[in-house]
Amino acid sequence: MMDGLLAWAAGLSPAAVVAGALLANIGLFLVALVAGGLLVRRFGDRRVTPLPPPPDRRERLLTVTAVLLNAALGVAGWALWQAGWIRLSADTGLRAAVELLVFALVMDGLMYGGHWLAHRRRLYRLAHEIHHGYPDPRPSTLFVLHPLEVLGFGGTWTAVLCLCGEISAAALFGYIGLNLLFGLLGHLGVEPFPVGVRRRAVFRWVALPMFHAAHHADPAVNLGFYTTVWDRLFGTIDPGYDALRRAERPVLKVTADQADQAGRAEPAAQAGRADRAGQSIA
Repeated sequence: MMDGLLAWAAGLSPAAVVAGALLANIGLFLVALVAGGLLVRRFGDRRVTPLPPPPDRRERLLTVTAVLLNAALGVAGWALWQAGWIRLSADTGLRAAVELLVFALVMDGLMYGGHWLAHRRRLYRLAHEIHHGYPDPRPSTLFVLHPLEVLGFGGTWTAVLCLCGEISAAALFGYIGLNLLFGLLGHLGVEPFPVGVRRRAVFRWVALPMFHAAHHADPAVNLGFYTTVWDRLFGTIDPGYDALRRAERPVLKVTADQADQAGRAEPAAQAGRADRAGQSIA
């Protein structure tokens, strides 16, 4: 089956690839929006961050731009595959699972490093500050990124694909799904996992939804994405994270300068927090 899928993709025209990449990325966005909305409604009583304000014009524009850029990156990846720079195999099963795990762990380390750099003062104000302009996340916040960040992330995993030799198409598609899942969960603003699950040893190392939500609340901590390994190693984990994940009803601490009574950050507070985000680990 995978052989047939790869043969079909190899025979597509450039126009068909552009259309397919666009439709696929619109589809991924809609899946995130619908699934995220359902999770937020289902677990609304487990909210860990204040309710976000209605989306503004800039938020919508950045979301559309991110979807279009992701589609363009998909086309670029197809072209690199056609040129032989990216090599895909039809392997499935255990080998694909191992490749997915290794690829995700490599990307987790690279993304931690990139995120750390993005919080350097000058780089922060160049691009990453935009994402932190939305401190109380909703599912679509996953796509609210400066175009440079979209290209940076896409360029990073495309470069890894070019350098890693051969990787199974199943592992590649699995990583796309895994990245969407972690990104969506981290921007729900609610914690869907019950306390019995959160207290399990594996979630000391695998990032829970509240892990990234805490980074939105305090940009100095929790820079990792899929795991907590790098934050623990380099001392950037929220000191209260483990106590929070074990709590019956975890709620991230929201200070007076982070939100007003309606749960919306005041403009001056937003500016103050953005400045701290650029300084916090400088």
